[in-house]
Amino acid sequence: MESHLEKQDRDVLQKSFEEMISTLPKVNFWGLPLDLYQYQGFWITLSFLQGALSAQQQFQAQPTDIILCSSLRTGYSKSQNTQPIQLDEAFELFYEGVSMYGSYWDHVLGYWKASLEHPDKLMFLKYEDLVENTVLYLKKIAEFIGYPFSSEEQQEGVPENIVQMCSFENLSGLEVNKTGKHREGQGNLEVENNVFFRKGKVGDWKNYLTTEMSQRLDQRTLQKLSSSGLSL
Repeated sequence: MESHLEKQDRDVLQKSFEEMISTLPKVNFWGLPLDLYQYQGFWITLSFLQGALSAQQQFQAQPTDIILCSSLRTGYSKSQNTQPIQLDEAFELFYEGVSMYGSYWDHVLGYWKASLEHPDKLMFLKYEDLVENTVLYLKKIAEFIGYPFSSEEQQEGVPENIVQMCSFENLSGLEVNKTGKHREGQGNLEVENNVFFRKGKVGDWKNYLTTEMSQRLDQRTLQKLSSSGLSL
C-alpha cells in the first residue's frame, strides 16, 4: 500500500509535470483526437511525454539492454481509406517536422551520428538493405548483440526459418493481425490491427505523392543529410 509520504511525492511530481506541460508549444495531431507537445525539439503525445520524462529521470540502461529505435511507421506502415486530414496537409506537416516524435530527418541523423561515435553500442540499418538481404543482416544483428548463430544453426537453416516466420507475408496473415484491435476500448484511439500492414514494399510511397511532393522530399533529405556522410 502506498504510504502518505509516497503519495505526497507523487502528487508533487504530477503537479510539477502539469506546470511544465502548460508552458510547451502544442498542436493538434493531424486531425486526430490527440495533441502533440514540443519538448526538446520533438513533438510527442501527453502520455508518451510523461513516460519520456520518467525515463530521463529514472531509467538506468544496463550493458545487456537491447533497444530497437525506429521512427514511427517506418517499415510496416499504416494504411486507412478514411484519412483524418488530406494528404497534402499531412505532407506539409511532415515536411516541417510536425509529426509524432518530431522530424524524421532529425531522428535518423541523431542515431546515425551516435552510431559513428559508438559503433560498438549502436548498429545503424536501412530498411532497403534489410529487405534486399534479410538473412545476411539478421546474422549481422545476431553477432552485434552478442548471440551469433552457430555453424550448426546455420547448417540447419535457423536464420532462414526466423526470416520466414517474421516476414511481412507471415505476420500480416496471422489471425490476430487480421481481426484484433490496438488500444481496444480507448474510443477514438482504437484501431484495427490490420491497418498496420500495407504492402511492405520499398519505394511504394512514391505512388501516393505528386511529382512536386517527391522532389521536395528529396531536396529536404539532401539538405538535412548534407555533410553527414549518410544517404537515403
